[in-house]
Amino acid sequence: MLQFIHITAAYSNAVLIAVLPHVSDCAKQLGQPIHQPVATSQVGRFVVDPIQGEVGGGLWLTNNYWFRFQNGYVGGFRSPDDWFTMADEYWDHLERYVGKDNMTTNEAIELARNSFRKLGYKPKDFHVDEPPTAFEASHDNKQLGHIPYCKIEWNSPGPASQEEFDRSYKIRFDIDMQRKQVVGMTLMSKRFFQSDPKVGVVPELESDYRKRMGGKMFFRTNARTRFQPSPIIQTNSAPP
Repeated sequence: MLQFIHITAAYSNAVLIAVLPHVSDCAKQLGQPIHQPVATSQVGRFVVDPIQGEVGGGLWLTNNYWFRFQNGYVGGFRSPDDWFTMADEYWDHLERYVGKDNMTTNEAIELARNSFRKLGYKPKDFHVDEPPTAFEASHDNKQLGHIPYCKIEWNSPGPASQEEFDRSYKIRFDIDMQRKQVVGMTLMSKRFFQSDPKVGVVPELESDYRKRMGGKMFFRTNARTRFQPSPIIQTNSAPP
């Protein structure tokens, strides 16, 4: 049974400090234009996971880059230049995504493969050395012009057993074909799991906190979406 923890500023800051080196490594490995190492002064918002025994959360940098850390690894990343996920945020400035292709489809796929390799994974272990299972090409938009972004995925077949589920995976890279840059990534699989980093603050259970404070238990009714930051937990947006 999942148990919620009481989020304090001290705990949120401790998790942030533990997560930042992993975010720095991911940004560096993907060749992102982010100052290294990523410091707390670069963090605009951090939403920590509220589940006992889980270390992670969603992190927004002040330059609007987003990272998702969970189960010991960075499983999600988005640049503000990612057409596929950020266009809705900049709907009144969509001209920022217009351009031209400066690489071929095959070159974009190879960039995704190399990025996966730089993250420390072996392409052949996840069939990334094979053709993608899904591909969304750059295209012409009637109102805007050419949108030079492609989305590349390697997904395992639907699992028919628990064993197959445990080995299933979803891998996605969004590529800016004009700047020849990875602008988005999703890695979902139990096979990516690593040990959680150590956190110097032990959190209190939410139920124990409520009892100690003499208040009623607060039930969180919104279930978290995997690899997405929870919108319902307490946060500490200011870095320590």
